[in-house]
Amino acid sequence: MGATERLVLDLPSEIVAVLREAVRRGDFHSESEALSAIVRAFGGDVDFEEDIEEIRVQIAEGMAEADADEVISANEVHAELRAKIKAIADQRG
Repeated sequence: MGATERLVLDLPSEIVAVLREAVRRGDFHSESEALSAIVRAFGGDVDFEEDIEEIRVQIAEGMAEADADEVISANEVHAELRAKIKAIADQRG
């Protein structure tokens, strides 16, 4: 990443709480890193087609596992999703 600049933002308390929780969980190293990932992801230059196809495959796998009664807890699912989202954000820089 190139040079950085300081930017002061006024955000709703609920958004700040979500950012801080993501940092507390270890999804990001800082609120700044989380905001940078969000801006990069929604900056308009990101092609989500590959990611969407991967999600479709994972949903199909999950449905097959559910049909076979091979389910895991919602907390485990959320942890896996957070890790995958972070990996995608890290991959994009």
